[in-house]
Amino acid sequence: MAHGLSDTHPDAERVMIAAYRNMPAWRKWQNLVADYRLARSLHASGFRRRHPNADSHAMLREWISFDTAVPQEVSVNPSQQDFQPGLARVLEVFARLGIEYAFGGSIASSLHGIGRMTRDADITVDPFPGREAAFAAMFDPADFYLSVDAIREANRNRSTFNLVHLTSGYKVDAFVRKSDAFETAAFARRVTKEISELAGQTVQVHSPEDTIPFKLRWYRLGNEISDRQWHDIQGVLKVQAERLDRDYLAHWAAELGVADLLDKAIAEAGV
Repeated sequence: MAHGLSDTHPDAERVMIAAYRNMPAWRKWQNLVADYRLARSLHASGFRRRHPNADSHAMLREWISFDTAVPQEVSVNPSQQDFQPGLARVLEVFARLGIEYAFGGSIASSLHGIGRMTRDADITVDPFPGREAAFAAMFDPADFYLSVDAIREANRNRSTFNLVHLTSGYKVDAFVRKSDAFETAAFARRVTKEISELAGQTVQVHSPEDTIPFKLRWYRLGNEISDRQWHDIQGVLKVQAERLDRDYLAHWAAELGVADLLDKAIAEAGV
């Protein structure tokens, strides 16, 4: 991939990076919501052109791209919905059950770097074996898709389970925290962000120095072809720049076998 190609003039990029460096987390969150709503509206427009006789539930099923039933009472007017109510409910359940968590993925990179539209939330959670049924019972099946068996398996294997908010089609990928040294250290270094739009609460997010290695690892596992992952990494590097703990970053990049990718990313980012 020609990662060095860009349609942004260096002067314009400097202004953009400065804006993101000075932008509060709540404003970045508003950008994520606005981008999601725009994507829903564009998808709805294209779907109606392609399938003029299809109903709104078929449109939602295509947006979700998930093999589950959509309740007939669900409204799918993209201009009147976003993912916040569903995500807020997930965080509320975590809090009520005392399950510690940290946002990762593109939400973390959007809060630390340059934002981009995302259709899901990647969240690392502490294991909670034995409480899977209690967890699932706190979600109305008319509002959420989830599988108790999948949650049990994820707790057992330290893997992933999913929740789908059926009104918005938004997916939460919950990664049960592994016990290795990196994920243990990363979880301990979570940072707090104030997001008043999200149920008037603070949220826990993986630090910039941990978001980068997580994404470098995913980039390598994906055969180093994902421009989205690379863009996210570059964004965090450029926005955080001298704020980053370079020694910590270099240590875990080496431990995870992605030191070469970190060096390349830093060189391309010019930081």
